[in-house]
Amino acid sequence: MPRIDASAKRETHRRLLEAAASHFARRGLERANLDEVVRAAGVAKGTLYNYFSSKEELFFAVIEEGARRAAERYAQVQDQGTTRDRLLALAEADVSVLREEEQFMRVVVREAMSFQPATYPRIVEHLSPYLTRVERVIADGVENEELRSDVPTVQLALLFVGTLTMLYVQHWGSDGAWPSLDEVPALAVTTFVDGARRRTA
Repeated sequence: MPRIDASAKRETHRRLLEAAASHFARRGLERANLDEVVRAAGVAKGTLYNYFSSKEELFFAVIEEGARRAAERYAQVQDQGTTRDRLLALAEADVSVLREEEQFMRVVVREAMSFQPATYPRIVEHLSPYLTRVERVIADGVENEELRSDVPTVQLALLFVGTLTMLYVQHWGSDGAWPSLDEVPALAVTTFVDGARRRTA
C-alpha cells in the first residue's frame, strides 16, 4: 500500500475541517451527521477516524482552526502600540475569521452559551490559540500599568472574549442593526479596557 505523504494528509485534514464547518453551521452539533461530512469532503468514513475520534472531536477541531487563524492574522500585523491598540487588532482579526465562517460561529456561540458541562470547557480549551494571544497582550498591559492587576490575566482574557461574544449575539439578535460587525472591535475594546483599566488611588 502506498504511503500518503504529509502534504496529502494536510489537504485531507483541511477538506474535513472545511466540510465539517459548513455542515455544523447547517445542522448544529447535536444533529450533525458524519456520513454527510465525509461525502462533502470526498473521503471514506474510515479516513475521518484517522484524524478525529468522534463528531465532538471534529467540532472542537473546527473551533481550534478558527482560533488559530485569528491568532495568525493578528501575528501578521505589527504587534506594538498601547494595550488598547493591540486588543483592537486582536478583535479585528477575530471578526475577520467570523465573517468567513459566520454560520458556524453562531453554532459555537450557541453551544457555549447553553453551558453544557461537558462542552463548555472543551470549547474554551480549543480557543487557546486565540486566548493565549489575548492573555499575553493583557499581561503586558498589566505590567505596563495600563490594566488592573487585581484580577488574574486568564480571567481578563476570558472576559475580553466574552465581551466579543456578547456583541456578536447582539449583532445577530438585532439582525445586524446594532452593532454592525465593523463596529464590534472598537466597542469590545472600549468596553473591556475602560472596565479593566488600572485603578488609581
